[in-house]
Amino acid sequence: METALHQLVVRVEKALDQQEVALGVFLDIEGAFNNTSYDSMCVALARHGVNRTIVRWVKATLEGRRATATRGNLSRSVAVSRGCPQGGVLSPLLWCLVVD
Repeated sequence: METALHQLVVRVEKALDQQEVALGVFLDIEGAFNNTSYDSMCVALARHGVNRTIVRWVKATLEGRRATATRGNLSRSVAVSRGCPQGGVLSPLLWCLVVD
């Protein structure tokens, strides 16, 4: 089974072999994923019919996050004010609801 990326590469190679123009557009959403506001995530949840109690729980979970960086014996911790938490199951869902 061919992957979507493999199919794309085949089409681009074919176009180049036939001296045609090959144009590709890629979307990097990392910055958007990291900068999505908590309010936009909660609005998206509500818009998709998620119970208000769950929306409040998600908002409380998001607002209570802290990021800590450590190098050697030095450590710095700051409150996180936006962005989908990374590494969990909830994050991709929140992002998909926001962009839907």
